[in-house]
Amino acid sequence: MLTSIAFANLKPGTGKTTTAVLTAYALYLRGWPVTLADCDPAGSALAWSDEVGGFPFDVVGLPTKDAGRRLPKIARDTIAVADTPQAEDHGAIVRSVLREVDETTITVAPSTIEIERTSGIADLLEEVAEVRRAPGRVAVLLNRVVGSARSGRDAREALVGLGYEVLGPEIPRREVYALAYGAVPRIAPGDPFDLLAEAYLKRAGLPMTGPAEVSA
Repeated sequence: MLTSIAFANLKPGTGKTTTAVLTAYALYLRGWPVTLADCDPAGSALAWSDEVGGFPFDVVGLPTKDAGRRLPKIARDTIAVADTPQAEDHGAIVRSVLREVDETTITVAPSTIEIERTSGIADLLEEVAEVRRAPGRVAVLLNRVVGSARSGRDAREALVGLGYEVLGPEIPRREVYALAYGAVPRIAPGDPFDLLAEAYLKRAGLPMTGPAEVSA
């Protein structure tokens, strides 16, 4: 794999699938070969791809307890983006993926309860770190941020205070994202997901534009 990114959280409904799909799309639009691994037994990313007649990159179902072991073979020579299920119900799948990927992103909304819930996934990541072959990058992505409110800034400060790295780009609370499921993604240069893709490429030491530049 060129690099690999997993979106994870202890709970469902934190925007993992939407974020995984739109990030994969943004990386594709920057010219990179992408494999989107749907590791959730619910299969929402796969269903989304089917709904629009297929995404323009590989989408594979991988809701298995050995997903992490299988991912490098399936996503060879591509950037792998993994949508994981909620860890509280599917811990074995999530552990398997987080043992393998280069980058784990915890999706968090800027609310007190969401911030408190990060302790559970942090404990799981500490457990996984003990059996990884090499350390992985871990960061929080602030999701559903209201631009005019202080909650995003306060959440960022609180998470940093708890010892988390928080990604610079954040995903605003927009209807277009809330209603994204089942529609062909539209990501323009400078869109929050384009900036997120740029951040991941920088963190992986990859160029901003892939070997096959793709027009939107």
